[in-house]
Amino acid sequence: MSTPFRDKKEFRKVFDRAFEVLSRDERFGPPLRARKLPQRFVITDLKITLDVRDSDDKKAARGDHLFWTWNGEGQTWDPDVTLETTSELMNRYFQGKENMPMALLRGKAKITQGSPVGLLWTAPILHAFHPVWVEVMKKEGWTHLLA
Repeated sequence: MSTPFRDKKEFRKVFDRAFEVLSRDERFGPPLRARKLPQRFVITDLKITLDVRDSDDKKAARGDHLFWTWNGEGQTWDPDVTLETTSELMNRYFQGKENMPMALLRGKAKITQGSPVGLLWTAPILHAFHPVWVEVMKKEGWTHLLA
């Protein structure tokens, strides 16, 4: 697989926006926050990490239900689950074009810490997010990234 992203900066911009939507949309943010599952995504081809967790009560009261950081900047927690994947697979997964349990079984992605069960808990929420995310990508002009 090759990356559809122009560079690390574009990947980060796109996934900052993805997590902004996930965090602030009432259909996704509160249920994801309630899972209390700190996660790390290691994007192997771009050599970057994305750590995501539930936000604190103060931020959640303002409508920001998730908190994320790149490459450990300002990180004060350990992830419960670490997923190693490529930028292309991550992009396809967030659009609903890749089945993560199957990707794990086929060795396209791997859990290097924790259990895949945690990721499976988020699957129903992300399933509803996929069409919303594709529409956001179109509005943002990221059609070159559509899977």
